[in-house]
Amino acid sequence: MANYYATARSNYFAVKDEAAFRAWAGNLGLTVLEPDHRAKSTDGIRRFGIAPGNNGDSGAWPAHVWDDETTDYTEIDLTAQLAPHLGDGEVAVLMEVGHEALRYVTGSAVAVNASGRTVSIDLGSIYRTAGKLGPNLTRAEY
Repeated sequence: MANYYATARSNYFAVKDEAAFRAWAGNLGLTVLEPDHRAKSTDGIRRFGIAPGNNGDSGAWPAHVWDDETTDYTEIDLTAQLAPHLGDGEVAVLMEVGHEALRYVTGSAVAVNASGRTVSIDLGSIYRTAGKLGPNLTRAEY
C-alpha cells in the first residue's frame, strides 16, 4: 500500500487582524508565509500566505483537527474558516498537488473571498475536456 504525498500552498492575501489570523493558522498547524522583498505588493499592504505545516506526514491541507472534548478528529472546512480572516476585496487561492506512488497524480485549487464564496478546479476535469478530442481515452492511473 502506498501513501499519499502532497505539496500545497496559497497565494498571498491581506488579513483583517494579523494576530487572530496567526492564532487560527497555528491552531491548525499551518505555516504562515510572508513574501520576500521581491514579492511584496506595490500597494504597501502586508500580505500573508499559508501552507500545511510539518504536523502531518502527507503535506496536504488539513481536513480534520483533533478535538480534546470528544477525543476524536473533527472534520473542518478550511476555506470557510479562512474566509472571515480575509481583508476586503482579497481572494485566497489554495493549491495542492499530490500522488500515491505512480497509482495516480492529483491536483486541485480552490479560491475563497471574504464572504466565503468559492470556486474550484481539479486536474481530473481534463478527462471531461479531453473526451471531446476522441473516443479512446484512458485515465493516467494504476
